[in-house]
Amino acid sequence: MNITIDYTSDLPMYEQIKASIKSNILCGKLQFNDTLPSVRQLAKELNVSTITTKRSYTDLEHEGLIYTVSGKGTFVNTVDVSKLLLERNNQLIKEYENMTLKIMEAGVTKENIINIIENIYRGE
Repeated sequence: MNITIDYTSDLPMYEQIKASIKSNILCGKLQFNDTLPSVRQLAKELNVSTITTKRSYTDLEHEGLIYTVSGKGTFVNTVDVSKLLLERNNQLIKEYENMTLKIMEAGVTKENIINIIENIYRGE
């Protein structure tokens, strides 16, 4: 499992941890009943507080992505991947819309934005 934290990001660290774990589930690196690191272990590995990792785990548990068995650990739950992909796509579209507004405010024209997108799709 690969979890990365960008300490300069505006996104709270617990959200970054959640997003990384979700991404690992989506790409198949984490599957049903796989064991997650303990809250303390993950906090130590990422150099964050245990409160931060606990918040991530609690949120993921409320979303039904993971479950905890007292005395045994935290595990990946059965996941509706299509629902997760739809949620992720919606989030990415929202981020794109926000970024497009910022680009427009900076004076970049619609034509330039379209050219950039077309270049990306062509792999340039």
